Amino acid sequence: MDTTNIFLGEKLRLTEIHPKKDAETEADWMQDMAYVNLRKQMPARPLSVTALCKDLEEKLKESDEGRSTFYYAIRERDDESSLVGFMYVVDIEWKNGQGFLQLLFKDEATTHMSMPESLQLALRYVFDELSLVHICMEVLDYAEAAITVIENAGFLLEARLREIAYHAGAYHDHLIYGLLAEEWRQTREDQA
Repeated sequence: MDTTNIFLGEKLRLTEIHPKKDAETEADWMQDMAYVNLRKQMPARPLSVTALCKDLEEKLKESDEGRSTFYYAIRERDDESSLVGFMYVVDIEWKNGQGFLQLLFKDEATTHMSMPESLQLALRYVFDELSLVHICMEVLDYAEAAITVIENAGFLLEARLREIAYHAGAYHDHLIYGLLAEEWRQTREDQA
């Protein structure tokens, strides 16, 4: 029997979301329009601590009731107060064994530093705990740091929605990457 704690990585861990406390941190992140755009609000707008707290509480309620979404905070392994980002597994289709994974970080520097380990924690959860067969990640074509990490993890580009998002004075493609559990396990074996 494997007793590995699937929530712990080398430097990071997945934890429960603390709506009020995490909303206060996320409100600071909302001052950066790049982060606001990642949250997929239409139209993009910063949210207050109260609105963010309500949003996080609704996400947790949805997760408890529907069991087709899972929401976690990403924190430094040894510091409960350090919110690094969020991991969302949404739109799970249990019959088909597939869903969508979203990782949110406050800025590109944090993405570059924390996303590789966060993604491996997320994939371990998605494939080993939820037993999904296929996971997708969506990203805009200008998010170069995220794309590099996603591709390095073995994801393949499965769809491109051309010029669907307007950002910084230009239209950008929406990319959908996918990874099969079998591919992920093979990559892990090859790295061992």
